[in-house]
Amino acid sequence: MQNRCVPFVLLFAFSATVVLAQKQPSVQNDREVLQEILQQTYQPSLVGKQLMGFGGETDIRRAGTIVVIQRPGLYGSLLHNEPASSSITGLKCELFRGHKDYEVPAGERYYVTSVAVSSSTILVGLISARSIPTQAGVGRLWTTLSFNFPDHVLAIADKETVFRAFDQWFVPEGRNVTSAPVAAPVAAPVAAPAVAPVVVVPAASSAPVAAPAPSAAPASTPAQTLSSPQGTSRVNIQSDPAGAEIYLDGEMVGSTPSKLMIPSGSHNFRIHADGHADWNRQINILPGSEITLSANLAKN
Repeated sequence: MQNRCVPFVLLFAFSATVVLAQKQPSVQNDREVLQEILQQTYQPSLVGKQLMGFGGETDIRRAGTIVVIQRPGLYGSLLHNEPASSSITGLKCELFRGHKDYEVPAGERYYVTSVAVSSSTILVGLISARSIPTQAGVGRLWTTLSFNFPDHVLAIADKETVFRAFDQWFVPEGRNVTSAPVAAPVAAPVAAPAVAPVVVVPAASSAPVAAPAPSAAPASTPAQTLSSPQGTSRVNIQSDPAGAEIYLDGEMVGSTPSKLMIPSGSHNFRIHADGHADWNRQINILPGSEITLSANLAKN
């Protein structure tokens, strides 16, 4: 009788071990999820030579997100293989590789070229949206930012923390079009950018943008209309060439390509690029609609 009980006891012990092992919490690793979210929010541009070797290494083959630098402390390098690479922890920035060909001021515009998430850092590659004269020459500037985070922030894909860290240094163009970025000292906190009457809508951004507090404004003000999906429309604007300035009802609201949320109604769109004829359209946009405007700009 005792011999028959031994296999049963062993089987019970094995089953209990399996159950306990299944209940052990697995280490969460959502870094790939976080990277996908960031690449949708800050869509990388395609930069470099075309097939068969045509073009230059700084040619923008497909334009993605343009960001606006929010504070001083970054540098740019004319050399693609030696970009000005800075390590960033909070508001502390330290250049650890590359050339100081250009000291990047607040307000400078950059194309995002890459976003990659590793174990404890997020690497963001940037290239200046314009050619910049420096003592070493003239050209687009390469800048790389390495944001440092605690491991668990990236492991659980804490995008809110990541967005807040990014916003201290750059924001997508169009989120702060009503006021120029303030060149605050590195040790000073930077206020969240104000919502503009027209805002760029990133693909998966969840970083909050505080609406300004108007005094005794009626319920139909543009800022309040934009805070609600009702009464707004999504307008995707692209142009050939890319990087053209977008003017809505006479006011500049960003550059192509952009995704804008604007109040419904009749609006005048003007797309401007130096050396090209302006593209003008008067368009009546219905509430809740989504349209795409493609402007082919003829050379003067």
